[in-house]
Amino acid sequence: MRRYNLHGVAGLVERKKNRSTGLLMGLYAAEQAELDASEPWVVICETHGTMIDAPTLALAHQSMAYPMWCEECSGDASE
Repeated sequence: MRRYNLHGVAGLVERKKNRSTGLLMGLYAAEQAELDASEPWVVICETHGTMIDAPTLALAHQSMAYPMWCEECSGDASE
C-alpha cells in the first residue's frame, strides 16, 4: 500500500472542508495512522472527533461528502 503522510500527519490521505457543514473532514489510512478500525480507511470529523470506517477509498470519499454519520454535524447541518 502507498504511504500516506499529508502535512506530516501519518496516514493522512486528504483533509478538506465539508460543503454542507463547513467543518474539516480527514481521510486516513487506518493502519498507517495507527487507528483502531475494522476497515482499511477511516474518515474523521476533525471538529467533533467522530470516526467512521470504510472498506474502500471510494466509500471513504463519499463519507467525507455526506457526514450524516457524525451526530453533531448532522445536527449542525439541519439548523
